[in-house]
Amino acid sequence: MGYLYLVLTIILESASIVFMKLSNGFQNKLHFTYSIVTYLLSFLFFTLALRYLSLGWANAVWAGTSAVLVALIGIFYFGEKLNAVQMAFMALIIVGLVGLNVSGND
Repeated sequence: MGYLYLVLTIILESASIVFMKLSNGFQNKLHFTYSIVTYLLSFLFFTLALRYLSLGWANAVWAGTSAVLVALIGIFYFGEKLNAVQMAFMALIIVGLVGLNVSGND
């Protein structure tokens, strides 16, 4: 159950960041409201995930996965660009996530 809660946390937090972008600096109140709601839900699910998963591991997976997911959404949906150095560091985040998952969540 902890992994499901963590996945929901990652999806909702990433959606919240996308809604922040779509709010256009608070100009679009509806998207800003969605951002607040999805962020609150992400905290709710993260709190539930922590009943099953270790704190450090879960937080690292949440932060890293969300960072990569938001960057990919930025590239494919908003047409943002990453330079070679940024892509290399994004790859290091992915390597770190793989390492965390291979080593377990104890």
